[in-house]
Amino acid sequence: MILARYVAVRFLGAFLLALGGVVGIFLAVDFVDNSAGFTGPGWGPTVLLLYAYKAAVVVYQIAPAALLLGAAIATSTFRSTREYTAMRSVGLGPWRLAVPVLLTALLAGAALVVLHDLVGVEAAARAEEIAAVRFGRGGDLRRFLAAREPKRWFRGHDGRRIYRLARRIDASRMRPDGDGWILEDVEDRTFAPDGSMRLETAPARRFAFDEPAGAFSIVPGRPTEMRWATLLRQIDVRRRLGQPVADFELERYNRLAYPLVGVPGALLAVALALRRNRRGHLATSLLESVGVSLLLWGAQGVTWALGLSGRVPPWTAAWAPNVLFLLAGLLAVRRAE
Repeated sequence: MILARYVAVRFLGAFLLALGGVVGIFLAVDFVDNSAGFTGPGWGPTVLLLYAYKAAVVVYQIAPAALLLGAAIATSTFRSTREYTAMRSVGLGPWRLAVPVLLTALLAGAALVVLHDLVGVEAAARAEEIAAVRFGRGGDLRRFLAAREPKRWFRGHDGRRIYRLARRIDASRMRPDGDGWILEDVEDRTFAPDGSMRLETAPARRFAFDEPAGAFSIVPGRPTEMRWATLLRQIDVRRRLGQPVADFELERYNRLAYPLVGVPGALLAVALALRRNRRGHLATSLLESVGVSLLLWGAQGVTWALGLSGRVPPWTAAWAPNVLFLLAGLLAVRRAE
């Protein structure tokens, strides 16, 4: 138990050091690259807020790779200080290092899942909004929200499809009112067959639509910027309305698979650091970590594309890299025994 705690603390320290270093470098480079666009009154506090949100996003994106790097560095230090040699001399094998690393990586991945849903999802949306509206050219919130929402056709209650836009109603807010709806800040556009358009505006107006109330339950935005409960509801709503849900299903499974990919990655990093006749320590760990991270991201990219195209089920697309690298890590640790 004492040895397991010692290994876990060493691994956790290396992981936090790697994570902080990579996130700091990324944010610094991003600031230098975009600093020319940070202008206007009160830009300083806004930039600080922007990079606080960006930091939460980058932590989520980088954490699995940092787990892998932390495992490689921690294991390499056990070899460079001859501690692993001492362990082997008393009959302790590689699993006495691998198991604490795996358990710590699993706990870190689980914490990442929860923190991303509580903080990271909102942070991603807010960072994009600030960058586009506050520091973008001609920033306008309504245009920003409209541009980021995929344009899709809706089926009516009788199954009809609309192929020519005859009318468009924009509103900042809508609420139910009996068998109708109250829309606020209304822009009602009517398009004539000759190509002309008539615009009517009103602070508030009541409308009665033929479509059921569920047709208006669609939440704008990307699935990556929806919290877990909202994501599940949107999958159900969009499926009932005949909308494509492949990217939403992929995000559903990826919410768990991506943070936990650091577990097989860390296992493989430990196995590589403990392999026989290995030369070098820190520099070799860095190279190995970069190589394994690239392979992981490449595998995720391939399976993600297959999932979006419908060639494999969404759960397979999300979890396949984790399973493949877990098997590779198990085999590599066994060879290191």
